[in-house]
Amino acid sequence: MLNRVTFITAAIASALLSAGCAKTYDPAPERNAIRFEAGSMLLNDDATKAGLKNEFTENDNFAVFGNRMISNVQSTVFGGTNGVTVTYGYDGGASPTLVWTYSPERFWYWESTGDYYDFVAMSPSGKGSVKMDIPGNLAVSTHFDISSDNYDLMGAAFRRRGNVSNPSSTVPLNFVHLTSAVRINIINNSETRSVTIDSYCFRNLMVVGDTKVTLDLMGSAAYSWINTERNTSDVRQTAVDESLDAGDSYAGDYDFMVPQRLDQAVGSGGLEANMPKLFLYYTMDSVQHGAEISLKDICPRGDDTPITSWERGVKYTYEISMRLDGGVLVNVVTTDWDTVEAETPGLLIE
Repeated sequence: MLNRVTFITAAIASALLSAGCAKTYDPAPERNAIRFEAGSMLLNDDATKAGLKNEFTENDNFAVFGNRMISNVQSTVFGGTNGVTVTYGYDGGASPTLVWTYSPERFWYWESTGDYYDFVAMSPSGKGSVKMDIPGNLAVSTHFDISSDNYDLMGAAFRRRGNVSNPSSTVPLNFVHLTSAVRINIINNSETRSVTIDSYCFRNLMVVGDTKVTLDLMGSAAYSWINTERNTSDVRQTAVDESLDAGDSYAGDYDFMVPQRLDQAVGSGGLEANMPKLFLYYTMDSVQHGAEISLKDICPRGDDTPITSWERGVKYTYEISMRLDGGVLVNVVTTDWDTVEAETPGLLIE
């Protein structure tokens, strides 16, 4: 009797499936692997200097995280807590080609046009990016401490919906720069006198923070900084030790900074002494001197409006003009800056 009941139950189930009353997933003989296309939004000129990225090259990588919403049930499809590393390298073909690879491959799975996948990627991989344990949309954070970290941190986020014409096509990840880039240029505008630039540093900056990359309610990428801290320590201390004759100049490398306001003081009270500052040390006639420059008072060239914040994805060059004849005059301006957007095509996970 038990065998007969079992047989009848199986027959009923088979009939329901044949009639289309139940939804099944029958993968095609060649399942569609999830692949990525990686581009970047560039900082202005000199994008390759001091680690600024303008395209992905061999051995570059990013960590990718992914959730999927299938029939209103959310699950993890990529990376768990620490993400999956995707690396750009040569394949093993007869004519080696640079391709993006990761292992093991993940495959698309769709049940309806209302389904979607969320992806968040952080570049470079291996910098401690973690999936945040918070309700809502997929979010990833990366801790950044300017006392130890000085690299071009980039992030990307994308939602793939099941109602597009080809939901299993390549995922476009458009990376954006998450920090600000700051460098110091120094010009000796004296007519006859030389000067030795000893060093420079910054003080009263926002020195640590967590960058957060997620998707908003509409599925668009959203970028922010959280858990930030400001203190009075000297940071980004740079030893120059370079002699500048009259008319000579020095161009520093870029330092990557936590985006922040420059008109906020450390601690309470808003004291001018505790505002973000640049300190320049130089030697003239065997005597060392120091110049203290308040960052909140510096204006772009040709503009009287001070730059009161460092914005994400913007490069700032502070130009210090020194005139030493008959005294010392330090003028600080910035070169013109802009944000340039571009993509690097054809970077696929094969």
